[in-house]
Amino acid sequence: MRKLHLIVGLVGIAVFLGTGLYMFRGFPDLYGANESVRYMYRANHVYVLLSSLINVAFGIYLVPLQTGWKARLGRIGSALLILSPLLLCYAFFAEAPKATPERVFTGLGVFALLLGVLAHLPSSGAKATA
Repeated sequence: MRKLHLIVGLVGIAVFLGTGLYMFRGFPDLYGANESVRYMYRANHVYVLLSSLINVAFGIYLVPLQTGWKARLGRIGSALLILSPLLLCYAFFAEAPKATPERVFTGLGVFALLLGVLAHLPSSGAKATA
């Protein structure tokens, strides 16, 4: 799981750089005169970076547990953390241009980050078994 977190995180950082280039080349045409669209693009851009950096950190520091409810909960948390950059990347392209307050995928991506990190808390002081 560590390797997958690291790969997802590094790919996410590359996507973050790509979305930055996309905004650099596309602004102001992407948002016209609507500043709220511009801020939504930027917010989602930063969310992609946040989720990627969290995955990199888990890829570097995650101590896998072999058995028990803490290990199962950690695997669920890891799945949520890995899903989060995908949701937030989709939100960058699908939700930001609409400038509506209903940002379902953005909310799901951030909520997946929260739950993913919280799911790892019970095992934070546990010792790894190999």
